[in-house]
Amino acid sequence: MSERFGIPDHAPQHAPDHAAQNPTAQGSWGQSTGAADAGWPPSPAPAGGSGRGTYTPMTFAPRRKSFITAIVLAMLLGPLGLFYVSFLNGVAALFVVVPLARWLTFGVLPALGGRVEPLTVAVAIMWCITVPWAVIGVPWRNKKLGF
Repeated sequence: MSERFGIPDHAPQHAPDHAAQNPTAQGSWGQSTGAADAGWPPSPAPAGGSGRGTYTPMTFAPRRKSFITAIVLAMLLGPLGLFYVSFLNGVAALFVVVPLARWLTFGVLPALGGRVEPLTVAVAIMWCITVPWAVIGVPWRNKKLGF
């Protein structure tokens, strides 16, 4: 019994005599075990001599963002549209634009006399924040990445 890292090894040291034997034919992969006699074609030799495939790492290259697409997505989806500009812009917009639009909506509604639906005012305020954010964010990101 050997100890490794101070922990005793309780694994059996040898296989018991009553263990089942391997029923498959003994031989290496390169030797014929009678498979050619059974009608199987021989396996092809590996290409390149070494038997290993070539590894080509996949590289990620950020793409240039479209100015028009950013504006359209900001108009249609509000803060969610800023995820097109970048992930961090989208997350920041969710944490900044939504509470800010809510706060501004409840400040603007009394000035409008309550004649306008609060959701309409909130969407208009979000639109007024996210579209300029996209207009500024896309050129800044493209310039930062060297496009």
